[in-house]
Amino acid sequence: MGAGVKELEAITGGALGGWMARFRSDGRSTHSAPPPGTKCDNCETELVGHFCHACGQEASNHHKSILHVTWEAIEGMFHLDGRLWRTVPWLFVRPGRLSREYLDGKRARHVPPFRLFLVSLLLFILSAETVIHKAVHDAQHRAEHASPAAHGEAAHAKPGGGAASQASAEAAKDLQEDGVLTVGKDGTKLRFVGPSKDVLANDKAKAEWLNTQLNKAVATPGYFMAVVFGWGHRLAVFLLPILALSLAGCYFYRRKFFMYDHLIVSMNYLSFIFLLWAVVLILPRQVSEIGVLAALLWAPVNLFQTLRGVYGSNIFGAVLKTGVVWVTTQMAFVFLLLGLLWLGLSQI
Repeated sequence: MGAGVKELEAITGGALGGWMARFRSDGRSTHSAPPPGTKCDNCETELVGHFCHACGQEASNHHKSILHVTWEAIEGMFHLDGRLWRTVPWLFVRPGRLSREYLDGKRARHVPPFRLFLVSLLLFILSAETVIHKAVHDAQHRAEHASPAAHGEAAHAKPGGGAASQASAEAAKDLQEDGVLTVGKDGTKLRFVGPSKDVLANDKAKAEWLNTQLNKAVATPGYFMAVVFGWGHRLAVFLLPILALSLAGCYFYRRKFFMYDHLIVSMNYLSFIFLLWAVVLILPRQVSEIGVLAALLWAPVNLFQTLRGVYGSNIFGAVLKTGVVWVTTQMAFVFLLLGLLWLGLSQI
């Protein structure tokens, strides 16, 4: 009877605390240490603490519930543990202290920055992909319902009225071929000096290519999005060195900070940005506008807090450097986004 109750407790709520956090906020394990003289099950080394100092295996003999096994599977994929629940809140409310502690060597209590960056980027891409898929589905649904009405209007349209368009087409043809345009009833001719035929042909070819690729993207939105998101996570990594270089430029006179330090700060800040927009993207439509406004205001404030906490800048200096880094990052994001769209169109 007692064993059954304990097993039921392990499967249900009694195991939730241990399931969600194997470590306390200070990095120490929540399970009791093995008794002195206990040997590692893996390499037979005598244990001192929760982990074997020879092979690194955890000394754990407790029975695991289904929820615990599920969490271990997720943890195995993303290498997450109880430190996540300490790191993420600090990422939003104490960004400067989070990076400062990691740079000072207090690393066991937090998720490593690059691992956090990759997980945050993945969550952002999943959220964006979900939102875009829904928008495309809704647009296709509206187009299917609107197509009968559009066909009806086209059927009732009166022919004729094409004399003006035909004249415009002929004038454009004359202007493109020899640079001479006939105007007025008296046949007055005007000669224009414009681009050469090769330049016009090249521009026409580019316009035709763009039009063709856009039509392909509209016809197969699913494949286009798959190509775009396939390149998205790769190009997003380029934001790391760009942000780090902008920080290095702002603090070039601080000799104690190296490029490694700027990269750590960049990873934490971009993790915050990706997680913030991942949440905003999945907000209900009723509050989405408020969420977007809050994110646009919160992002530079978080950067300001980061610069104050990590680099010790005064208020005026932090405001100035926040503006420089913010503008640089936004310009880089726009260029990367344009490059991402171009890659998507070129490979569709």
